[in-house]
Amino acid sequence: MSRVESPSSINTYKQCPRKYYYHYIEELPSTPSIHLIRGNIIHSVLEDFFDIDDKINTEDALRIHLFLLFDKLWNEKYSELKDLNLGDRKLQFYKDESKDMLKNWFSRFLIKLRGQINNEKTFLDSFKHLTPIREKKFKSEKYKIRGFIDVLFENNGKVVILDYKTSKNGTMNDEYYLQLGIYALMYEEQKGRKPDLVGIDFLKHSELIIPVDKKLVEKAKSNINYVHSKTESKNKEDYPQKPSPLCKWSTGQCDYYEQCFGKYKNNVRDRN
Repeated sequence: MSRVESPSSINTYKQCPRKYYYHYIEELPSTPSIHLIRGNIIHSVLEDFFDIDDKINTEDALRIHLFLLFDKLWNEKYSELKDLNLGDRKLQFYKDESKDMLKNWFSRFLIKLRGQINNEKTFLDSFKHLTPIREKKFKSEKYKIRGFIDVLFENNGKVVILDYKTSKNGTMNDEYYLQLGIYALMYEEQKGRKPDLVGIDFLKHSELIIPVDKKLVEKAKSNINYVHSKTESKNKEDYPQKPSPLCKWSTGQCDYYEQCFGKYKNNVRDRN
């Protein structure tokens, strides 16, 4: 029986079958990182941001609400962040960078909010109109895949799916393209229609939105079927290593680098 995959597991297999094996078959623990913890904090902030009461009815109140949420969640994760042993200066850098991402996102949100108000909506009605469905779980029984969609808008007969990214690079790549195709596929199976648009909200930059077409969905189906066909085995030998710069880089390495290359002294980048 095929495993139920996710966009993350599909992309992990494509990145490196051996990494997939260690993470999803052997279920070896991954190493905590600033990017993972910080990403979870920011996602939680943007999920909780839209839960407001009638007292938050001005732009300034919204701004205060956003950053109070960030400070609260950052402090809740502070012991985990300290355990990374980055040092106070480096940790402050990531905190400031995270706030800059939220400032950028909030500036773009205010433009949309003012646009709604200009259409003679009240502040709270405008905010409600821009409030998406958040962290919605979808599952395809046909393709044995599941995942959580960060942002889902279903307004005026139009459907838009967005995923938040904290990456430095604000451009679409094959991994993101595949992820969005899988989201579109799951949405269509559950709702009986394709979403109109899908995209990535690069929090450090801007939104990048693309139309949902046949090519996007068919590529998702093809990759899902391919990974299912390659992951039926539980034997490590059936999951070959795929050395690349993602194995080890200047500031870190893959969670499973030691399992793959620990006995070698040479850096894997020197052998590619």
